[in-house]
Amino acid sequence: MLKSIILASMIILLSACNDFNHLENQKNEKSEKSPNDKIVVKIGSDYITRQQLLDSISKLPIKQKILIQSSPKKMNKYIESYINKEVLYREALTRGFSERENIKKSIEEYRKKVLIKSLTDEILKREISDKEIEQYYGANREKYKTALVTQVSVTPRDKENDNPRDLESVLNNIRAQLEKDGSMDDFKKNNLYSVKIRESFEINKDKYNKILADTVFNMKIGEVSEPVKLNNSYVIFKFLNGPGYIPFKNVKNNIKFAIRNNNFNNYLNNLKDLAGIEIYIDNI
Repeated sequence: MLKSIILASMIILLSACNDFNHLENQKNEKSEKSPNDKIVVKIGSDYITRQQLLDSISKLPIKQKILIQSSPKKMNKYIESYINKEVLYREALTRGFSERENIKKSIEEYRKKVLIKSLTDEILKREISDKEIEQYYGANREKYKTALVTQVSVTPRDKENDNPRDLESVLNNIRAQLEKDGSMDDFKKNNLYSVKIRESFEINKDKYNKILADTVFNMKIGEVSEPVKLNNSYVIFKFLNGPGYIPFKNVKNNIKFAIRNNNFNNYLNNLKDLAGIEIYIDNI
């Protein structure tokens, strides 16, 4: 009965408002204290205030906040969950769980993680100016180099019994068709080789396989490459257009992330230099 009264009181206090900001700003003209200082739950000699519950809710993901405030039933479940956690926490303290060595280690490990994350967030939140982004783009322009190609990949269907002469014939025929812009449809029906064709395919140098990118970006418009072996496949290119560069506006956000990452790595490396780290590999 007491539990039902407590829960009903808390639901009236917490679910009447449309949003939590309005709830936090409400004033109780009949009391000198802030309404958020009101006691909504008493557990033994301890109390849970309205503000403590609001703080707890404010830390939840936005979708969960909306769900909780969508109905008294949902609010009821949250309040009960909150009380359950408080009761179990106090019981754990009473039974001396906080003094157990394995739990102390877990708490210390969690504490370290929280502190590291807080420091990392502090370093990464520094604002990056447009000038820094433009300078990075200019200094690393090769990373944003692009080219338009037709790419043909040829893979033997039976790798164990592949005939080198058959392979050479197929590769030569593909090159010949690419040179005269002929149809590639018949190659897709080959019983001995899986042939995959990507026409008018844009390659970004920084995000493409280095071996293949080195081949492409040394070609001229209209040129067809020699087959390049990559694992169990052979790749042939026809260079259609380029090289060009990804527009600055398309990579601005990626550059901002890269600068933040570089800043963090520089900060970390400085800390490691100052720490006087020595690693004894033989003892590992």
